[in-house]
Amino acid sequence: MNDSLSIIVYLAAAFVITRIPYVRTYLSICYTLLHEVIIVLVGGRTSKRIRLLKNYSSLETSDSPTFKHNLISYVSYTATILIAIGLFYLVSISEYYLILYILIGLMTISIVLWIRHFLDFLWTLSFIALLALPLYFGYETTIMPTAIFLASYIMIQSILNALYVCRQIFLNRKRKGIAAKVKWIPSMILALSLLGQSLFAGYFVVCNFIYNIGLPWGNLEFIHLPWI
Repeated sequence: MNDSLSIIVYLAAAFVITRIPYVRTYLSICYTLLHEVIIVLVGGRTSKRIRLLKNYSSLETSDSPTFKHNLISYVSYTATILIAIGLFYLVSISEYYLILYILIGLMTISIVLWIRHFLDFLWTLSFIALLALPLYFGYETTIMPTAIFLASYIMIQSILNALYVCRQIFLNRKRKGIAAKVKWIPSMILALSLLGQSLFAGYFVVCNFIYNIGLPWGNLEFIHLPWI
């Protein structure tokens, strides 16, 4: 199986798993962790604690959202999309070890600084263990598929979250009162922007990291760092 076809298989598998109860819950927390860490780093939460076992949406869809909160959520998910693209770049240069080390490092830092809830703590430890075991024992046949699958899952989850948020905000368009309707407009604009850039990110990955045909205006040239 060639590299392009294998990555497509991983993307398809990631999508299928997002439909499987319990399994999708366990894996989606990895994506939630990225989102929550970015929110903390940009100062979007007064409390520096991270909660993972909750159902987060990309943008606030309650009856009284603030534009600042929505904007911070938008920025955090935009950053997560960029992380997904970065992971695919590492896949394209076969830096599978580095992908796992980055995720383990992020989770370890989160445990030390931000994670305080017991169930979140257990989940993070279990995920670190799952990623660390193949690294410790040098299981080459496990490291590569794990890295590619996680990159694929984060990309698929980015697109699905954007679709979910647009749907939720669109369903909330019939809020009562002029003030509520006015607040709905910027939320919808941010949600559509999030959806557009998520779809473009998927297109970007397909063009540059799967089929290597580049974007319509030319192929992308990456700078290879000395240590890569």
